[in-house]
Amino acid sequence: MDSGNFEACVSGWNADFADPISFLDCMTSTNGYNSGKWSNKQYDQLIVKSKTVTSSSQRMQFLAKAENILMTDQGVTPLVQSGSAWMLNTKVKGLIYNGSYYFEYAYLQ
Repeated sequence: MDSGNFEACVSGWNADFADPISFLDCMTSTNGYNSGKWSNKQYDQLIVKSKTVTSSSQRMQFLAKAENILMTDQGVTPLVQSGSAWMLNTKVKGLIYNGSYYFEYAYLQ
């Protein structure tokens, strides 16, 4: 896949932290996970801006615009979104659900 010499492939990525950049950064022109070699200069610029702006609302606007470009160009076509079912004992408190499954603040009561 690294050569980019294919018409279609199936690959996967799971976010390693709970932020849209964990997915969107993978599709920048120079990212090693961008196996299809999709490239869009405006997309790349928005990702860079999202990493340098200090306003969180403006950052999310940049990321939303980048996502829109990615989906419009079909630089990647999401086919499957994994999910998990949870059973929780009522004695577990302080559990914050997120995509990274990091439960530092959970405790038993």
